Amino acid sequence: MIIIIKEKGDFIIMLRHPNKLQLSCIILVLTLLLSACGQGKQTSSPSTEGNSAQQTETSTDTALESATRVYKDALGREVTIPAHPQRVLTTQYLPEMLAAGLKPAGAASHLLNNYVSIQDQLEGIEDIGVSNKLNLEKALELQPDLIIAAEWNEDQLEQLSKIAPTVVVQWEGADAFQHFKSVADVIGRSEQAQEWIQVFNQKSEEARTKLSSFVSPDETFGVVVIGGFEKGQLRVYGNANVGYTLYDALKFNMTDTVKEEWAKGNHELGINISLEKLPEYASADRLFVVRFDNDPDFLKEVDDSQLWHSLPAVKNNKVYVVDESLWFSYDVMSLSAQLDDAVQLLTK
Repeated sequence: MIIIIKEKGDFIIMLRHPNKLQLSCIILVLTLLLSACGQGKQTSSPSTEGNSAQQTETSTDTALESATRVYKDALGREVTIPAHPQRVLTTQYLPEMLAAGLKPAGAASHLLNNYVSIQDQLEGIEDIGVSNKLNLEKALELQPDLIIAAEWNEDQLEQLSKIAPTVVVQWEGADAFQHFKSVADVIGRSEQAQEWIQVFNQKSEEARTKLSSFVSPDETFGVVVIGGFEKGQLRVYGNANVGYTLYDALKFNMTDTVKEEWAKGNHELGINISLEKLPEYASADRLFVVRFDNDPDFLKEVDDSQLWHSLPAVKNNKVYVVDESLWFSYDVMSLSAQLDDAVQLLTK
């Protein structure tokens, strides 16, 4: 008798005239071999493996959702918040949240009505009322796991904190990118925010390259805002708010007069000037103009004045009247849309 064991447990038995003793041995050997092979090939059933993997994934997701951390907000309050919030309400920072990739469950009314750049992304976001007087019943109904407020909500913090952990992100004194980074930090999406900023910087560089064929490097740009918070208000801007896109993203030149005045600081709402100061502060080669319609008499006064018509940009037909709802919104999503608008206007 010869027994040959091949790969994968297969075997061949060759017999030459077996007797009873040999047959008994063969049966015993076969029994032992079959038993060993059966034990070696035992595996988990597919359904058992699938259930195990699903349970592990579910446990991981549950752990992530339930994880918390302590966040110190703009008022110095230490608040325990979700590490990965899912249902967030905000009184001010809707564009920032969308840029970071998290759509809030609810937002203040003005955020849903006044931001041109995000109008196509608002589906499913509930209105929670006026920013400084929120609809608390609506907020409670939405079952948030986090509320992001601004400093002007300080009087409501106690009530809001009963609904969900509430943190304050400082608005005043911070620029659009600081707002964005702060909000992204709160919602655990700092990496996504950094990626967004890198894309924006690349977009700005590409826009500068494209516009180099249309704008001379020695040309100056100015920003004039007619109307606004007060009657008869006339303002010019440096590299903040409505001027950021022109001076920081596109790196156009200011006039020396505006640059010197802006460098003195404390001009978050622009540099207020009189009509008589237009030749001094608005003498740029090109002007971007924001016109508010809340003071039509003053608008007409500016339009009809000889001072306005004597400006270089007006005489050379290089005045660009822009949408106030876009260019007066100071958030990263609006800045990106302003960049597109500027390229379109300057390449006509």
